[in-house]
Amino acid sequence: MDTKTQLNNTLKEAMKSGDEVRKRTVSMALAAIKQVEIDRRVTLDEAAVLAILQQEIKPPRESLEEASKAGRSDLVAEAEAEIAVLQAFLPKGLNPQEL
Repeated sequence: MDTKTQLNNTLKEAMKSGDEVRKRTVSMALAAIKQVEIDRRVTLDEAAVLAILQQEIKPPRESLEEASKAGRSDLVAEAEAEIAVLQAFLPKGLNPQEL
């Protein structure tokens, strides 16, 4: 199953379960993918979709740093949850032993 299909299925599950963080995060990722497809007038392949997901992780990471500097634990938890949702769709990296 490709990543876009997984994202759509996850969005449906999040809407049914009422998981707002997952719903919002996946919805934003799908919107970013759709925007690139519309701008380029193409259907993105798997590598391009994964690259967009990598880009979508950057803003929550920046928010995480800012929130931790400001001592806002509520915003830190929210940013960490968004990052975790997006990372679930990315391939796992190699650990140092595997390299």
